[in-house]
Amino acid sequence: MAEAERGHAMSQEAAGTQMPAVSRIARDIADGIILLDSKGTIQYVNPSAGRLLGNDALQEGILYARYMAADNNSANDDFHQYVLDSAYERNGNHRGVVTYTRPDGGVRYFSIETSFAGGEDGLQKTGVILQFSDITDLHLAKVKHDDTIKVLAGTILIMALWNFIAAIWESMGRPISSTALTVIIEAIGVAATLFALRYTSITVADFGLGTKNLKRAVTVDTALTLAVLVLMIAAKLILRQFFPTVMDPKAPFFRWNALEPLDLLYIPTVVLQELLVRGVMQGSLERILPDSYPPAVANIIASLVFGAVHIHKGIVYMVGAALLLSFFGILYSKQKTIWGLCIPHLVLSWSLRILW
Repeated sequence: MAEAERGHAMSQEAAGTQMPAVSRIARDIADGIILLDSKGTIQYVNPSAGRLLGNDALQEGILYARYMAADNNSANDDFHQYVLDSAYERNGNHRGVVTYTRPDGGVRYFSIETSFAGGEDGLQKTGVILQFSDITDLHLAKVKHDDTIKVLAGTILIMALWNFIAAIWESMGRPISSTALTVIIEAIGVAATLFALRYTSITVADFGLGTKNLKRAVTVDTALTLAVLVLMIAAKLILRQFFPTVMDPKAPFFRWNALEPLDLLYIPTVVLQELLVRGVMQGSLERILPDSYPPAVANIIASLVFGAVHIHKGIVYMVGAALLLSFFGILYSKQKTIWGLCIPHLVLSWSLRILW
């Protein structure tokens, strides 16, 4: 704010003999400053302007129109037109956001504000001061925030509509199988991901599909999976030994026949479920919720939503799915990748069937 105030103060000092004062104020601020006279001649350019624009072609003493003509990139027409409109129009200050493509190909977003430089009487316009700052990171963050809201809202809406249709269909005596219900929900997640990657600013990494820290995530999640397996086996041993009415000690300890060849199809299902719950839902919620909310809020909401869409499999399954996925959500909030989570999701799901 202090730099902005110093930039605005220049508008009162910009003319004629006050140029040295302008130079002293402008040369050290991070914003770009360009001073044009009433004919569009560049009177002053501070060092930050050249740095932000990525070139040193903007020279004092030349017409800005000449600099504009030398810029062969049509993508910068809006930026140049903004400057010229400010220089030649007399209808007050201008403020807006424009894009600018630097010579190195980098696209930047500038917040621009112009003000008149007046004569000694404060009434006559002697030129215009252009002040611009780089808001690229802020702009892109806002774009991603808006895109995330659209994708998340659309995904939840379509999932809700599908469950609503399924409920109506069941009330008519023609229930849809639980497998079909689940497959459609997973397909919705895939469609949302592909749409977002193609048409929005959301990236592969935003959906938890990146490979950053993948080795560490796989190592941690594998170790946790083994630890839970040991606890599950120990629990079954105790039940068989001390609570035979709950678990028959003569029954096979491992029910290998509980798995069938078709269960191999559960492998891509695990990936799709983690993508939907973690990448699309939890990751999106973490991006759009205010910083005052802890990551646990996004995890709880995503797990409850995914549990709720499995109500057709029974209340026990629904609650169990929500609790299990909330545990995975804790890991995801730290790892930001779904690949490691697929290990405990798959192994523990199969192990429950084999052991229990």
